[in-house]
Amino acid sequence: MPDKPQPKKRSWVPEKVQHQRSVDNSWFYNTWAWKKFRKGYVQRHPICIECDREGIVGPTEVCDHKEQFAPGAAGWDLKALKDEDYNPLCDHHHNSRSGKQAHGK
Repeated sequence: MPDKPQPKKRSWVPEKVQHQRSVDNSWFYNTWAWKKFRKGYVQRHPICIECDREGIVGPTEVCDHKEQFAPGAAGWDLKALKDEDYNPLCDHHHNSRSGKQAHGK
């Protein structure tokens, strides 16, 4: 069976760096409790709230935290996941919001 060809490293092309986050939240998002809560939340809130404000119907694809991660912040306790700590958003609005937060806007 042939091997997959390896990409050539060209010295003049800058290396692409994946999203570098200041805080690694994989401990939260990889838990069974979060995955179960998120699935139910998306079913209970099928329409993106930002799309709804704009007068269009966009499906919820992301269960977005209202507060960014900090010790003791609402919505980050796996034993107390509540709907009021999250926003139902589509990918477009979630990425827009996250980008603004990442750049301090």
